[in-house]
Amino acid sequence: MVEVCLLFHHLLFKIYNHSFNNYHFMNNQSLLFSSASTRTKPLILLLLFISISLGLMLGCNNKVDRPDSALEEQGRLTDLSMAKSEWNIAIKDAWARPTKAGMMSAAYFTIHNVGSVPDSLVQVSSNASKDVQIHLSYMNDGIMVMEEQPFVAIQASEQIPFQPGGYHIMIIQPTNDMEEGDSISLSLYFKSGMIIEETIQVGNPTM
Repeated sequence: MVEVCLLFHHLLFKIYNHSFNNYHFMNNQSLLFSSASTRTKPLILLLLFISISLGLMLGCNNKVDRPDSALEEQGRLTDLSMAKSEWNIAIKDAWARPTKAGMMSAAYFTIHNVGSVPDSLVQVSSNASKDVQIHLSYMNDGIMVMEEQPFVAIQASEQIPFQPGGYHIMIIQPTNDMEEGDSISLSLYFKSGMIIEETIQVGNPTM
């Protein structure tokens, strides 16, 4: 495209130069005694040539930029697609304990990082309660201790069970009764930016 623009510009210059020389040759004597408006004709030709040249150059530049912009956009979409394929989390075997409104409940599941890079669960929310936390239960000097966790790291290909006596999602003071057979939703937020919406059933799991 650039070569075509340059060729057209060169041809336009030759036409202008030929027209100007021809005009100057045919009117060499008369120009000396002509009016000011007549003597400005070569100047008008020059301004016309400059205007067309500038328009042509701007048009060519715009056409050259478009392929670069398209390539950049394609590259960005490719990078985004690759990132999505690297981060891939699966949730399975999810369930929640039945409870009464205002009482404690907990949700359990197995989280599987099937992607090729590490990730971390950093936050959880639910329609069952405004206060939902990531907790870890463990034994300390013969006493079961439960602590809130800021995050849970999951390595590539790693599976982490959220189960009684270990990691779990604490549902604090649910707004309604959670009866067996009911369903609640969990939103799991990850460090990578991934968000998983999971609907889980209330009730004891079938083993």
